[in-house]
Amino acid sequence: KNRIVEIENILSPQFIHKRANEIPQEKIAKEMSQSSQDALILLSIGRFMEAKNFDNIPTICKNLLSLGHSIKWYLIGYGIDETLIRKRIQEEQMENYVIILGKKENPYPYIKRCNIYVQPSRYEGKSITVREAQILHKPVIITNYPTANSQIKHEIDGYIVPLSNKECAEGIGNFIQNKHLQQNIISYLQQHES
Repeated sequence: KNRIVEIENILSPQFIHKRANEIPQEKIAKEMSQSSQDALILLSIGRFMEAKNFDNIPTICKNLLSLGHSIKWYLIGYGIDETLIRKRIQEEQMENYVIILGKKENPYPYIKRCNIYVQPSRYEGKSITVREAQILHKPVIITNYPTANSQIKHEIDGYIVPLSNKECAEGIGNFIQNKHLQQNIISYLQQHES
């Protein structure tokens, strides 16, 4: 063990902020529009595969809407589950609320545009996109996958919700309503960027 050194994913905040400003926000706003002034923009990024759990986003989103939350949920990525995700969007009639943006070479301006970044995974190692969203001072919600507590500190630099669709929606809804907690997390991230 004296020959092993642990080095976590190395990310450059300066690089991420620079890339986040490469595309004007007016252009991003055309792709990530809000349904109304009070609508929140949620964003999830990842490979469209079972681990990421994007196939359950339409159901979670429908539950959030039924709880009275005004949201739009955007997905960036690609992969083998895209057909399944599109099918679930249709089944839940969420075409106006869950929008697939596809693959993006530079996802950072989209993270900058969102209000809350959500990683609804079934399992993860250590999600780089979660850390990138934190670097851009976005409140992050992750599901309670086995490594969740090694990824964020609950209610300090992010928020952990249950994995089941109904409880996940309730947890996201509680976080959406708690503006004070969101602001505390943003302030913490601004002060602990590196």
